[in-house]
Amino acid sequence: MSIRRTRWRGQASRGSVLRSCVVLALGASATQIAVAQNQPNEEIIVTGSRVSHSGFDSPQPLTTIDSEQIQNLGIVNVGDVVRTMPQNTPFFTETNVGFGNFNVGSQLANLRGLNPFFGTRTLTLVDTKRVVPTSEGGSVDLTLIPSMLVGRTEVVTGGASAAYGSDAIAGVVNVILDKKLEGFKAQVDYGQTSESDGGDTHGSFAWGNAFGANDRNHFLVGAEYQKQDIIGPCSKTRDWCKEAWGVFTNGGFNTPAGVGNGQPNFVVGSPGKFPTSNTGTFTPLGGVRQQFNNDGTQLQPYNPGLYPGAFARLGGDGTLLAYDLSSIRPETERYSVLGHADFAFTDDVNFFAELAYAHSDSLNDPANGALGPFIGPGQLIAADNAFLSPAVKAAAPLGGFLSRVFLPDVISAHNTTENTTTRFVTGLDGKFGMNWTWDAYYQYGENENHQQLVNNVVGTGGPFPFLAFALDAVVNPANPAQIVCRATIPNLPTFNPNAAGCAPLNIFGNTNATPAALQYVFRTLHEDAKNKEDTLGVNFRSTISQGWAGPIAFATGLEWRKDTSDITHQIPQQPWYTSYLLSYGLDRGGDIDVLEAYGEVNVPMSKKFTTDFAVRETQNQASSSTGTDPSSSHNFASWKASGIYDAVDWLRLRATVSRDVRAAGFRELFLPRVDAVGTPGGFPGGINNPWNGNLPEQYTSTTGGNPNLKPETADTTTFGAVLSFDRFRFSADWFEIDLSDAITPGGLGGAGAQQVVQACFQSGGTGSVCSKVGGAGTTNITFVDTRSLNIGKFLTRGIDLEATYNMPMRSGGNINIRFVATDLYDMIVDTGLGSPRVDYQGQSGPVASFGGFNTSPEWQARAWVTYQKERFTTTFETRYIGAGSLNALWINSPPGSASNTLLNSVSDNTVDNAYYFAWSGSFDLGKSGKGTQVFWAINNLLNKDPPVAPGGNVYPTNPVFFDTLGQRIRLGVRFTF
Repeated sequence: MSIRRTRWRGQASRGSVLRSCVVLALGASATQIAVAQNQPNEEIIVTGSRVSHSGFDSPQPLTTIDSEQIQNLGIVNVGDVVRTMPQNTPFFTETNVGFGNFNVGSQLANLRGLNPFFGTRTLTLVDTKRVVPTSEGGSVDLTLIPSMLVGRTEVVTGGASAAYGSDAIAGVVNVILDKKLEGFKAQVDYGQTSESDGGDTHGSFAWGNAFGANDRNHFLVGAEYQKQDIIGPCSKTRDWCKEAWGVFTNGGFNTPAGVGNGQPNFVVGSPGKFPTSNTGTFTPLGGVRQQFNNDGTQLQPYNPGLYPGAFARLGGDGTLLAYDLSSIRPETERYSVLGHADFAFTDDVNFFAELAYAHSDSLNDPANGALGPFIGPGQLIAADNAFLSPAVKAAAPLGGFLSRVFLPDVISAHNTTENTTTRFVTGLDGKFGMNWTWDAYYQYGENENHQQLVNNVVGTGGPFPFLAFALDAVVNPANPAQIVCRATIPNLPTFNPNAAGCAPLNIFGNTNATPAALQYVFRTLHEDAKNKEDTLGVNFRSTISQGWAGPIAFATGLEWRKDTSDITHQIPQQPWYTSYLLSYGLDRGGDIDVLEAYGEVNVPMSKKFTTDFAVRETQNQASSSTGTDPSSSHNFASWKASGIYDAVDWLRLRATVSRDVRAAGFRELFLPRVDAVGTPGGFPGGINNPWNGNLPEQYTSTTGGNPNLKPETADTTTFGAVLSFDRFRFSADWFEIDLSDAITPGGLGGAGAQQVVQACFQSGGTGSVCSKVGGAGTTNITFVDTRSLNIGKFLTRGIDLEATYNMPMRSGGNINIRFVATDLYDMIVDTGLGSPRVDYQGQSGPVASFGGFNTSPEWQARAWVTYQKERFTTTFETRYIGAGSLNALWINSPPGSASNTLLNSVSDNTVDNAYYFAWSGSFDLGKSGKGTQVFWAINNLLNKDPPVAPGGNVYPTNPVFFDTLGQRIRLGVRFTF
């Protein structure tokens, strides 16, 4: 496939033309309903279509992991099931919690890496029905679905909005429960790493039973429990992390004299350390930076190492490595229970009801929560500070700047996440006539998510700068034996009533801080989120006619849903909320009402050629609960047209084109607007005005959500071939996702003020982004709006491969080989902010926090070889992650290269490939399929270290793709009756 042209779709008429074709096809089919009443009914429903066949027969690329493979691999939660699929590029995983202040312990699906940090372009379903989101971005934590009840997991890697609605731009993950289970099964197992850490206890059971006349009724119940111990800190528990590789900015790069130090702008090196010492550094005014001894009474020489920056340096004094505060995996405890019942009222009408409850508690020691706000430039300490020893005062008679980080032996930060989901579904299904089936259902879901960042410093700014108050410790004039906070002394200009209760803090060295002072400065940040979802749906399906070349299948339906979000932060009880170092944002919430109608028809055009057309009309209305933002209403359509051509008995060709849509979520719409005055060198920082010689100036910065966001639209095209022989099947599918009007996030990881100004300037002052710049084209910029914007574009292309081969053995056994892979050879991004388009193809490190997408290596693949005979089954797995680049924006420029003078030069821009092997198996102690079975699973069989890929989410590697846990062994027993 050499389709490598860079194409951004315009507003051409392809959508309207195909939409008209779909409507005409549906109309033509509807006229045949009366004729179809006496025809036999056949119904096979799979993900991505309401009427199509599954697996290799699907018109779209579809990958399935069934319960047998889940069991063979020893997988014990659904999140890990989806992670086996190479098309999934998740940011939120159990091993990516460095800056872990959101969704800790969750695993959220992210097909093609297209999810924004606070949103989703991957739709997660359970039994083809939406599930109440467990995150503000609309994603669902897969680990809260009982794995023992899963019959199979289907993943459609391509647009599926016409079938299932908004959010399905990248595809759909559909977890299908085994609702026909008969009998009882249970499992108990335990795992840990070869480092003797990371204990993982798991247990589950399921029971299903048919009853009533002719066993027409059925009942199913299941439950699951899992507890995973925390692993970390990274550099203290893993040798590869102790090497502390980092990316450093070369301060001597291309000096003003035009002569650099021979190094590129960015240097990859080891060991990376925090810019301060373990005990803290002190720079006397007019003096040289030094470090405290452990008890804080003396200053000692300090070697800052090379390339010192705000967060890291290369080498030098001290033992505080850059990854000493990074957990590899959080502590997580989760349990879930689900019950489902079917009752046949008549031969043609069935009642069903389902109740599910899931709860998880997670704890992480975040790499950022324990930091003070002055690890870089430092905090000014007055010369008369009462805690400075005579020796330090003599060395710094005018005071100086303190720089340090709070170590766990002084105070430790914790992020805790408590997540509870309740879901109830009830409805009727049945048939009428000879060919029509129908279902109608009501679903209610509720999710409560409580996050806490414990020991989050209340910093040096805002109306309640507790840290600044506590550090400014002086002798009480009224009582020379007492040390107090200067801001509490009446009649002084520095007196501040907000400092009431201040306890003076001595953090010179590591042994002097009192519990009262730490408790005063470090408080608990709260976020309490409640999401609710009500859904009403009705669906009809039929084989409406035998047609001229085969049965014509038809499906139509109507769905209404209402999502409600309410997020609060206990602000009335915490007037100091805006002075926290890290914040979850202000209170917010709202309602999103969606009404949708869809239709789909599958029409054989000849004995060899079958077409499928679908269309969905959507009305989306959103309103903020605060009343400060205007409500919004959008009507839009999504559609799909696909075809399957059986060229010969062993070759099938398939193709799909679709228009897919995603409407903005709660955070993108309703994160409260905040206006702040920026100043040069201050917060939120000054901007340089390109219409005034790039001189810095004051302006007003606007951040938050944007209620005026319109839905994103994407055109998806897939084309593939399926080869089918007696024992061998192979599929190869080319895909392209052309996403326009993508929501570019504001603030961190997205549109910054200077980027917005520069984009307007480069457009000649006439671009659409200029509406976000007050005073554009003048020498006086008054404001910059950095809220989320519909200005981004994505063009993603690649090839999905899948193959299976069955080989019966003469001895009676069977060998099955399965291979799945994806080649993501284009990921072209235009942020819409004036910078050149960038192809992030092959960037496998680092992970970017708060961004609008995730990059990935070009190649990812898995292969399984399973041998089965009678009571014994064993599987060998190989996982491959292809070599890639550290940063697609940089160029490889070893020391001494001529390219070292370029701003995007880096000493080593390569990331090695990685192979991981696993071995699992089981043995039935009794009759095969019944009784007791022992099983094992060994992941990362060779205990391979991850490749170096630093600079991301506080790890020296990319934990999304590379194994950071090391070898781990799971042993267990299963019971089946």
